[in-house]
Amino acid sequence: RACRLRLQRNKYVIKMSKTDTKETKTGINDYSQNGPVAKKIASVVPYFPFKGIDKFYDIGGFLKHPEIFQLVIDVFVARYKAIGVDSIAGFDARGFVIGPPIALALKKPFIMLRKKGKMPNAISGTEYGKEYAGKDVLTIPRGSVKKGDRVLLIDDLVATGGTLSAGIELVKLLGGVVVECACIVELKFLNARKKLDGLGYKDVPVWALMDESILTLDGLKAKDIDTQGYKDDGEAH
Repeated sequence: RACRLRLQRNKYVIKMSKTDTKETKTGINDYSQNGPVAKKIASVVPYFPFKGIDKFYDIGGFLKHPEIFQLVIDVFVARYKAIGVDSIAGFDARGFVIGPPIALALKKPFIMLRKKGKMPNAISGTEYGKEYAGKDVLTIPRGSVKKGDRVLLIDDLVATGGTLSAGIELVKLLGGVVVECACIVELKFLNARKKLDGLGYKDVPVWALMDESILTLDGLKAKDIDTQGYKDDGEAH
């Protein structure tokens, strides 16, 4: 697939050739933010009142649809094949769902960023504030990143940016370069970008396939989602 890549204000922009505007066997080839492919994926991602949050977005919605799950993977593979990375690091735990198939498709190593006490021979970062409540510490396998390695950080969703900042810190601690923080959904109203800038990470781009403006599937009202007896039994996140 022919494409051009340029850096614009710390954001990577993929310019596809004219031949790439046609539809392919997987459907629409437009991987733009909130574009046709993003909307197709968003159509099966419900939200629920969960963990005290009015709209908790559930990626389990697209995991039930293999063809949509494949679209998600295709988006990231296309983007980062063009940009170029040495390894992919996924956040505990949903980053472990989408990160490995992307790493396999790109033939790159996958690195687990796990909570402290869950992984041997690991280096711990400093304590960080979790997305909505509480504190935690993230760890990275010792020796998993070499000086100068171009590392992609990946998760399902970015909210306040607390978890992303912990991952950036660990990669930089080992001498790596965070090429980009990538996620399926970015909650724009929480302004993770401002938090990362305040922590001195202005050099790290954040890219999401979609934001909350196109996620309109109310899980409790959708006729094809079984919610009989539903209650918010989630622990603070």
